[in-house]
Amino acid sequence: MKLKIFLLGIWVLQTSTFLFAQNNELLFSPQGIAEVHITLLNGKTIDDIKNKKYDNDYVGKLEATMTISNSASSGYANKDLYNGRILIEGRGNTTWGVPKKPYNIDIVTPDDVKTTAALLGMPLGDEWCLLAFWHDRSLMRIPLAMYLGQQLTGIPWTPHLRYVEIWINDEYRGLYCLSEKIERDTNRIDVKKLTDAAEDQVEPRVSGGYILEASTPDKLNVDEQAMQFSTSDDINFSFKYPKPKNLTTEQRQWIISYLNEFETVIYDYNKSEDPVNGFRKYVNIPSFIDWTILHELSKGCDNLFHASVFVHKNRNDKLNMSAPWDFDLSFGNSGVYTVDGDWVRTHRWFYRLYLDADYAQQYNNRYDEFQSLFKKIPVILQANYQQLEESGAIDREIKKWPQILQEYSSQDGLATSKGYKAHVQYLSEWTMSRNNWCYIALGMTNQEKGERMKAIQPVIRNMDPESMQAGLSFNVKVMKSDDNNKYTYSWNDGAFNGDFSRLISQKGKYWVKIKDEWGNVSLASDTLYFGVEPPVTSIPAIAVNSFLTCNNPVKNILNISYLSTKVFNASFQLVDIKGNIVKKETIPISSGYNTIQIPVSDLASGIYIMNLYTERGMISQKIIINTR
Repeated sequence: MKLKIFLLGIWVLQTSTFLFAQNNELLFSPQGIAEVHITLLNGKTIDDIKNKKYDNDYVGKLEATMTISNSASSGYANKDLYNGRILIEGRGNTTWGVPKKPYNIDIVTPDDVKTTAALLGMPLGDEWCLLAFWHDRSLMRIPLAMYLGQQLTGIPWTPHLRYVEIWINDEYRGLYCLSEKIERDTNRIDVKKLTDAAEDQVEPRVSGGYILEASTPDKLNVDEQAMQFSTSDDINFSFKYPKPKNLTTEQRQWIISYLNEFETVIYDYNKSEDPVNGFRKYVNIPSFIDWTILHELSKGCDNLFHASVFVHKNRNDKLNMSAPWDFDLSFGNSGVYTVDGDWVRTHRWFYRLYLDADYAQQYNNRYDEFQSLFKKIPVILQANYQQLEESGAIDREIKKWPQILQEYSSQDGLATSKGYKAHVQYLSEWTMSRNNWCYIALGMTNQEKGERMKAIQPVIRNMDPESMQAGLSFNVKVMKSDDNNKYTYSWNDGAFNGDFSRLISQKGKYWVKIKDEWGNVSLASDTLYFGVEPPVTSIPAIAVNSFLTCNNPVKNILNISYLSTKVFNASFQLVDIKGNIVKKETIPISSGYNTIQIPVSDLASGIYIMNLYTERGMISQKIIINTR
């Protein structure tokens, strides 16, 4: 039976046709979305949880128990779950002032002594965060940033996280991310321990380790404010490690001197590029490059040393950009929502480093190297949205917090949405358009920028996908001109006299090209189909004879979507972890979109391997079956 698909704008076309299989490599929560049940002890209620930075009546972390268990849509191993004691408190700055609050939790023994646990398959740790999504209507900006940070391996450590649903005192609180907290630990930011011993006050031991956060004083508690400092470049840092109460005067002064010496060198044009005593003496370049790439792409409002910018320095080592954090107001979700414009790359330290020709070329090469990853972002977002939707988490989130969508204030012309799908589409299209802009901007000359322009495929950004779905008029945008480059636009009418935005009201096919002021022309965008279905021949060849979607985890029915240009009989196998074939079928495949449905309610919950033998070979996928 052919699968009929209604295309919700260009995003669905792109992501549906390229989503080979919803596999573990694409998912932020590979084993599904687990449940977290927290019970406060000593008669405490959720209103008794306080944030020590903002609540004058803060009395400390509250005692509680926490159970992490599998839901109907997750399949974590028992060793990855948890049932025991915790301490809990409020966390966050602006996010603490909203109804759906974030929390810090410590893993403790029955005697409230800190201990460690490997929660949901993440590395062992004792301090964790529960991050809410109040400001992020896509539910994906933080997970996406962390996913990318894991791939940008020059960053020494990027927090791991998993989607979870939270109950506190049996009250459903919604969808959260359970995340590693930034701290000194061999599994997290691995720097040497500093003490008040005499040998830790002089070199070489006093040279590390340190973890610092660039943050404004209003975001700090009393202890942090007492030990904060400003560098010669007026960057305000507080101490994450050593903790302010344990920090000695000698240690504080040593790291201040190190940073001031570094800043003196990079802003001295006669010294900065010296191969021995220039900036290379002070910084681990791969960490600076990869961290900058992530934050240049995401363009977050807090990433210009205002808040949540972490650096660390280990003993006998150089300075590292570290621990990407706080992305809910990034990727087009703040006052800096436009896709154009340089950001971190041309700010403070990073601006000065990029003036060095070798550093700039290394940065550009690294950015180009990750184009294949960045171009997978629509696929990644679609896979994770499908997981959230099929698990029921999105429906439960809307029912619990309807005001999150209702209170949305428009950014960059995005129409107020009734659901989360439009926000995920906005995130996808914004990020791909931002990537195009950044890619072009790395050209060292106008000629090189032109060559990069000719290589990009513009993205048509749908500002009102729900109106499009209803067959009503809707606005679209593409990457616009900035102060450095002047663009003209050729829509499907074929003339380079259009604007970067357009109202679409007539059903049909739409595409756009961009021309810069030197006459270089981009490739054509993917075609946006409004009210008409694309022909099978318009589907990219890379997607032919491949999985499109596969629900994972699976409860009762395994649904496989498969695209083919041929008629043939496929062989299907489902294999358990012991290697036994538990299901085997021959399935007729027709030309076009196919839906394959395999009942699995008779199987035990667990992990299985699905094999589909096609005329082009075998395609395998690990799936989780949860028939509880």
